[in-house]
Amino acid sequence: MSKQSQKFNETRLGITLQTIAYDVVSALGYVGAMVSTYQEDGAVPVRAFYVDPNIATMEQIHSWEARIARVINRPVDVTDPTFARVYVNRKEDRDNLSVQAIRKQRSVISNSLFTLFTPVVPTSTKPLFDKIVQPALGIQQVIAVPFFLESFGGSKSEIVGNLFAAKNGEITRQDELILTAFGRQAAAAIEIERQRLQVLQVARQLTTEIQTRIRDEDEILQQIVEGVVSVLGYMGAMLATYEKEDNSLPLRAVCFDQSLEIEKWEDRIFKLMRNPISIAHPDPQLARVYVHDPNYQENLSVKAVAARGPVVSDDLSSLFIPFVPAAARPILKLLQRTVGIRQVIAVPFFLETAVNTEPEIVGNLFAATIHPDGFMAEEIELLRTFGQQAAAGIRNARLYREVGQLYNKSEQQRREIEALYRKAEERRQVSELFGKMAFNAAANVHTLRNHLGAFSAHLQLMLMYKNNPERLQDLLESGPRYLKRLQEASGLLDNLHEPWHDQSDEAVDVNEALSESLRKVNDRLNLGEKIHLERHLAPGLPPVYTSYEMFVEAFKILIKNGMEAILEKHGIKSDTSYNTVPDIVLGVLRVQSRLVDDSTLEIVVQDNGAGIAPQDMGNIFELRWSTKDAGMGFGLFWLKDYVEGMGGRIWVESQLQEGTMFRVLLPTTGKS
Repeated sequence: MSKQSQKFNETRLGITLQTIAYDVVSALGYVGAMVSTYQEDGAVPVRAFYVDPNIATMEQIHSWEARIARVINRPVDVTDPTFARVYVNRKEDRDNLSVQAIRKQRSVISNSLFTLFTPVVPTSTKPLFDKIVQPALGIQQVIAVPFFLESFGGSKSEIVGNLFAAKNGEITRQDELILTAFGRQAAAAIEIERQRLQVLQVARQLTTEIQTRIRDEDEILQQIVEGVVSVLGYMGAMLATYEKEDNSLPLRAVCFDQSLEIEKWEDRIFKLMRNPISIAHPDPQLARVYVHDPNYQENLSVKAVAARGPVVSDDLSSLFIPFVPAAARPILKLLQRTVGIRQVIAVPFFLETAVNTEPEIVGNLFAATIHPDGFMAEEIELLRTFGQQAAAGIRNARLYREVGQLYNKSEQQRREIEALYRKAEERRQVSELFGKMAFNAAANVHTLRNHLGAFSAHLQLMLMYKNNPERLQDLLESGPRYLKRLQEASGLLDNLHEPWHDQSDEAVDVNEALSESLRKVNDRLNLGEKIHLERHLAPGLPPVYTSYEMFVEAFKILIKNGMEAILEKHGIKSDTSYNTVPDIVLGVLRVQSRLVDDSTLEIVVQDNGAGIAPQDMGNIFELRWSTKDAGMGFGLFWLKDYVEGMGGRIWVESQLQEGTMFRVLLPTTGKS
């Protein structure tokens, strides 16, 4: 099952849907099964796929995909949601079995396997399905079973997906009822995923509040562990901070679900300890581990610091080595079995330091989960976020405390502190000014190039017609116009010495500007449909206050980089004539906009291209750094300054040969 599910998201929802497809085949005896989900834009992409390996191996399926690909001259992959999807409201998809089932809101049966794949694969491939694929699989009938989420009271149903099954016999009414029950399981998984996403949103809001509003360090730490337990639903959470003086990690904050009855278990453990150390009510002077002490190397906290990343364990006692003696560890194992704790995790968090140096360790966040699957990837990432917010909160609290201490000193020192606050605002203003200077300089150079190109062409025509008096006279008469262009070019050269002329700001419609960026990059690269563009632009977004042209230029940089990364993955260099690129879909570029809160927008530009090497991640925003032979290393450097000049932030996440995602947060004008 796992090999057939590798291309689907390894989230709990993805695993549940894949398990449903697997169970329909292995437990009910069907030839194959798929699960698709219904999206807001009317798309129905395949999210899970499984075929009885005794009937057809994945190698056979790939060979059929290759034959179809040769016919339609583009890649075919039934396990890729970007390829294997139909649209309910699209006219050309009306004959698809999935679309029919959703429109009729009931099960639909067909004798043709091809009805599951039209028009994803064209009609020209129907003989291949009818004469080769379907007979080879022994399929007699296929069925599409839509599944729904019921509203309160059952008065209204929301369609959320389809379950498909292929059988080597006739599909009966009993089959429909059983498959409908599996569909309800898929719908329940989707509902749980929605609830989980709501929890994530609440958690992000909580971490933002912790970072920006709370000033007391101990209160920050306690708010974080309480949030991990109450908002994320873990059985327990602890937080330790790193002390440079002795390389130790003292326990500073704890929170446990009441059902743990932690004090009762501690009483049993204390009887076996020479020097009892409480976890329920920790004393930071006693409850601490030492990073470089050999006696603590098996402690989960120390392991996480050494790994500089999250470390997961199935053993609860790994959190308490070496405090809890061997004789008391059976009690911890009993506690773990009684409560049902499946895994514990230590997540170190850091603060960025000077450029090109390793981030500074600030502490560790610990959590315990009872979920049967343990910690999923998205949960670990969220715990990382909590940890980083802890780091930012600790930094803010310490700065706040330092500021308070300094304010008790002389008037001169108070003025110095005020200067520290002004420095951040000055940095933002300098970034904004630099962004405008760079943009104006680039625009002037572009216009200058056009003037010089026109004048050069005019001179070439004069040389060409020097022996043709009539044509030469016409060219001479147009000379004043070109003289004027030369004068304008001269003015531009003067302006290049002072590129700081004001670039007026206005209320910019983000979605309109992003669409303009996409159009301009498409016009320049002329790739047609060789790169599939996904737009997820949230309607009704408030504007941002900036120069429209600069905003378009900024996101042209990200979009163009994303497209070129997709080309690079296929061995197509940026200096290649794109007209020679094969007429196939090479990859996917996604542009998304959404409202984070009343005053913040998020824009995401994501590709599935070549990605960025880990050793290069720290350099991409540096001036003069570029992976391109002819690159100046200016685009991303300017982009970061422009975004920060608006009061925004930019992050990048990337995996080599998997793709890259840029996330940009921007402040809005607050007007809808």
